[in-house]
Amino acid sequence: MGEKPWVRSLANTCGELEREAKSRKANAIEALGVEALCLGILWLLAYPFGVLMKVEIVNTISHAALTVAALYLLFVSPWIHKDTLRSWGLGNPLELWRMARSGPPAQRFTLALAVPVLVAALSVAFYVNWGEAADFLFSMKAETAAQIKAQGGGKVLIVLLGVCLATFVVTCVVRYDNFLSALLTALKVIAVVGGFMYAMALLKMGTAAFADFRASQFGLDVLGYVCWGAIQQLLFCSYFGTRLRKGFGPAKDPGRRSRKRLAVAVLNGAFFGLIHVNSWILVVGTWVLGSILSWVFMEDRNRNLIALGFIHGFLGSSLGWLFSHNKAGALEVEMSVGPWHISAFDLPTVVVVVPVVAALIAGVAYVYARPPADGQ
Repeated sequence: MGEKPWVRSLANTCGELEREAKSRKANAIEALGVEALCLGILWLLAYPFGVLMKVEIVNTISHAALTVAALYLLFVSPWIHKDTLRSWGLGNPLELWRMARSGPPAQRFTLALAVPVLVAALSVAFYVNWGEAADFLFSMKAETAAQIKAQGGGKVLIVLLGVCLATFVVTCVVRYDNFLSALLTALKVIAVVGGFMYAMALLKMGTAAFADFRASQFGLDVLGYVCWGAIQQLLFCSYFGTRLRKGFGPAKDPGRRSRKRLAVAVLNGAFFGLIHVNSWILVVGTWVLGSILSWVFMEDRNRNLIALGFIHGFLGSSLGWLFSHNKAGALEVEMSVGPWHISAFDLPTVVVVVPVVAALIAGVAYVYARPPADGQ
């Protein structure tokens, strides 16, 4: 997924040129097919046979198949299509080095200051919150994490691990050339969506909704959720968003471009929402949020994974705090999703998922049968 020699360009849904080695048809078919495959593994294989019938080998096969699918879409697909790191909203260490070495003086000074400060800050945060980090990264028990940190060698190991992870994030994940414009857009999204969410909490519970606010805990939740949100958006906005915006080019009529862009954004948002079955409030909420993020991510000036992660982190932490705790009058939102969180047959899940998988397969067949568009 590195910045390899130019292959050829393809106009995406909002009209910007992007490097692409395959056709529009190949991009669209892959996006629809991979989504159908993932939903099929989760709900047509794992759910009926692994969860309801308790056939353990099916659970093992399902997890293995999902792992292979994740490896394909993260590493194989971008190589096949010759995607760039920029197109996925990721940073490029070589580009960062060029900016720091030969950019304008103000830019060089900013990067020389920002990069080490960010590495140091993330390393300290990793060490201080080692217990939570160990649980998130390694599913490590709190007792085991505490035992490691209590030893001298363990402390050194945690520091080294934190520095390595922080350096990777700061140099390979953060995209700097559009960070300010993407962050400004992220703040606008947070203001609108977050404002609506907080207003709903106020209307539902009154000022009691905010009585248990703890800044330190909320900040920690946001930081952790930014990482988790960036991972999710790497799959949905970076992978599915890239495939779909390349698969569906701009409308020929300039007056209809916004409508087509909205349709593609809503489609990708639906992909994001459906992964949250069967928490139906979460499905609807993430569909709406995913559509907004997909719309934003189509433009290169906003294509920044960390900015998207910040949106996801702030809104996800706010949702968990306001609506998932045992508060009087709170609208409980189930945050655990997927077939392994359901213990019995759930008819609404089947009624929704089966037609969706069938529609995705029909969509693949329809796109495949259509003649190539725009010479693609």
